[in-house]
Amino acid sequence: MTMPLDPSFLRRAGLLLPVVLAAATFAAAGELRAEPAAASGRNMTYYEVRRGLFAMSRIETAPIVMLGDSLTEAGPWTDLTGCLHIANRGIGGDTTSKVRERLDEVIALRPRAIFLMIGVNDISLGVPREATLDNLRAILARLSGADAQVFLSYVLPVTATYSKKRINRDIAALNAEIARLARGLRNVTLVDARPQLRGDDGFLRPEFAYDGIHLTPKGYAVLRDAVAPYIAQHCVP
Repeated sequence: MTMPLDPSFLRRAGLLLPVVLAAATFAAAGELRAEPAAASGRNMTYYEVRRGLFAMSRIETAPIVMLGDSLTEAGPWTDLTGCLHIANRGIGGDTTSKVRERLDEVIALRPRAIFLMIGVNDISLGVPREATLDNLRAILARLSGADAQVFLSYVLPVTATYSKKRINRDIAALNAEIARLARGLRNVTLVDARPQLRGDDGFLRPEFAYDGIHLTPKGYAVLRDAVAPYIAQHCVP
C-alpha cells in the first residue's frame, strides 16, 4: 500500500533539493580541479614529453632506428622509404649528450641498423667541440657494441640567410672531425647528403630549407635518397 506524502515534507524537500544538487556539483567540480595531470604537464619539457611517448610505445623491436634531433623527428621515414619496420627516435632540440643519455632505450629495440644525425644543436648552444666529439665517440662505441650497424650522417649546413649563419664554419669543422672519428670503425658507415644540398658557397641551398635550417620536402627527398639504399638492406622484420 502506498502511503500519502505529507505536503509539508514535500515543501521542505523541494527547498533542500537545489542545495543538495549544488553541493554535489561543487564536489564534482572540486574533484575535476584536483586532477594533477594538467598542472604537471605544464611543467614538462618537450624532451620529457617525447621520451614519455617513447616509453609508451608498443613497439618491442625495430630493425631500423632513426636517431637524432628535429631533422630526424620531422621525417616521415616509413612514408618516405616504404619500409614498415622503422622506429623514429628523433627529438627536436636534441644534443649529443642527451642522445648519449637515452641509448638504453634505443638498444632495447634490438635494431640492426641505426641512422644517426646529431651535432648542430651542440654548435648552436656553444658546446665545446671536444665535448661533442667525446659524446659521439661514446655513442658510436655503445651502439657498435650492441651489434648494430651505425649510419652516421654529416651535420647539414644552414642557409646563407639563416640568422645564425656563422655556425656554418663550426659545422664544417665538426664534420671534418666526424670523418676522422668514423675512419676505421668497423660498424660505422658515413652518409653524406651535403653535395646535393649545398651550393658552391658551402651553404644549404634555400630551396631545401623553409627557415634556414629545417628541411623542405625537396630537402627530405635528397636525404631519403642518401639513406634509402641502406634502409632497403636492413628493412626485414
